[in-house]
Amino acid sequence: MAKYFYCLLFFLLWPVAAPLSAQVADSPALDFLPAGELRVGINPEQPPVIFVQDKRIAGLEADLARAFAMDLGVPLNFVVMDWDELIPALTSGKIDIIMSGMTATEVRSVRINFSTPYLVTGQMPLVRASDLSRYPTTLALKYTQARVGVEKGTTGDFLVRENFLYAERVPYDNISVAAADLAKGQIDMVVADAPTVWWLAADDSMKGLTPVGAVLTNEYIAWGIAKRNPGLKHAADSFVAKLQASGDLDVMVKHWLPYVARATTLPQRRPTPPTPVTEEEEAKPRNPDHFQGGAR
Repeated sequence: MAKYFYCLLFFLLWPVAAPLSAQVADSPALDFLPAGELRVGINPEQPPVIFVQDKRIAGLEADLARAFAMDLGVPLNFVVMDWDELIPALTSGKIDIIMSGMTATEVRSVRINFSTPYLVTGQMPLVRASDLSRYPTTLALKYTQARVGVEKGTTGDFLVRENFLYAERVPYDNISVAAADLAKGQIDMVVADAPTVWWLAADDSMKGLTPVGAVLTNEYIAWGIAKRNPGLKHAADSFVAKLQASGDLDVMVKHWLPYVARATTLPQRRPTPPTPVTEEEEAKPRNPDHFQGGAR
């Protein structure tokens, strides 16, 4: 009798239990997130894109990461590391995605994939206000002999090495430290992404600093994803499209980057390196209103 009862119970419960197990197995989050959580690699030293505020990870990328994890229905784990450790950590499987204001470049795309870009970007110089008149054109920037601070391994670093022909490049691990040295007169200029430049210029502790109103590159911010993980790339691309369609991306960008323009419709093509200024553009006066943001 007992045996008959348990057999009957099994057959009654099987139709209920079977769909549940199938649902778990088919969950896309389990397919492309081996740790069962979204491990986001960040270098939180680039306000307002990604930084630490009141002992909490904050900024545009932080809000996007939280929204993405919620959309996937998985826990979020920020993994803090140095900038030059992000791509090695991604390729070795220590993290699932890089959401740290990274520019999609052709060189980086050899090692990793990028999501659909969501932000038009550019590099901008920061100088002492007393020196602003030294840079009336982009040509004056290119031929400066100034000591220029950059964050190592970023597109700003690449730009200075390739285009500031006579400048003395001064590499830093933290762009805020570079700005502090600029304020103290230890270097003459900082080149970084435009939102960070504006943020630093508005910092009370960085009094006397001002942006040079010239955007020197045309770049796209995107999220880095391992080439072996097409499922996560598809999920990220779908999430960006959803945010764009709903208008939520506009709201988030305007909150953190009030001067920046969102990349609304971007062609699906291979990411390209930062675009250097042309000879014709170099001779043009600066346009203070030409601001599109920035990335590393």
